[in-house]
Amino acid sequence: MRELAGLFGWITVWGFCFEVLNYFIKFINKKYISKLPKEKKKLVDLYRTVMKFIIKFHKPVGIITVAAAITHLILMAVFVRISISGIIGVSLMLSLLALGLYGVFINKNRNGKWFKLHRAIAFVLIVIIIIHVAG
Repeated sequence: MRELAGLFGWITVWGFCFEVLNYFIKFINKKYISKLPKEKKKLVDLYRTVMKFIIKFHKPVGIITVAAAITHLILMAVFVRISISGIIGVSLMLSLLALGLYGVFINKNRNGKWFKLHRAIAFVLIVIIIIHVAG
């Protein structure tokens, strides 16, 4: 069971890496790609194709990532041991999911406080995941 728990842990890590790409790919597009000259149209089109793919799958991958994190936590708690960083990580992921659902269904304003909090928690979670995996 330890191996299965580890598998769900790594699914969580890679899923979260995919999720964080959403921010970085949009940032790079806004700061650099959108300012490229027309001669770079092929590069811009390729970049935006990748960007659309990442954006399209942000929500389902987020849900899968949270489900994998919860499964990892349960398996570790039952068969191995539980860690504080794991509990904090899953709690932050659940917060991200709740904020994301709030943004999708209730307040679609991406300039709202919920959106800034969603991003801030994601960056805190990066640190927690590194501590958890390294520890």
